[in-house]
Amino acid sequence: MIEKKEISFLWTFTFLLMLLISSYGLFSKPSGDFSIGLSDKILHFLMFLLLSHFLIKSNNYFKISFIFIILYASISELIQFFLIYRDGDLVDLFFNYLGIGVIFIKKFFLT
Repeated sequence: MIEKKEISFLWTFTFLLMLLISSYGLFSKPSGDFSIGLSDKILHFLMFLLLSHFLIKSNNYFKISFIFIILYASISELIQFFLIYRDGDLVDLFFNYLGIGVIFIKKFFLT
C-alpha cells in the first residue's frame, strides 16, 4: 500500500506562487491603467478561494492551514488600512473569509 505524503510539492509550489501574486496585488500601488473588469469584492473572494484550495491541497495540516489563511486575510486588510494608496475594508475582509469558508467547509463537511 502506498502511503500518502504529508506535503505535495506541486501544490505547495502552486500555493506559494499564488500567495506571491496575491500579495503583490494586495500591497502594490494600484495603477489606473489596469482593470480586470470584476468587482473588488469578487476578486477578494476568488483570490482567497484559490489560496485556500491550493493550501488545502498542499498539505494534510487542516487546523494549521486554516489558522494561517485566516491570519493572512486579516493581516493583509490591516496592512492595507495603513497604506496611503490602499484602503483596509471590513467588507473586503468579509469576502476574504467567505472565500476561505467555502473551501474549508467543503473540505470539512463534504469529504
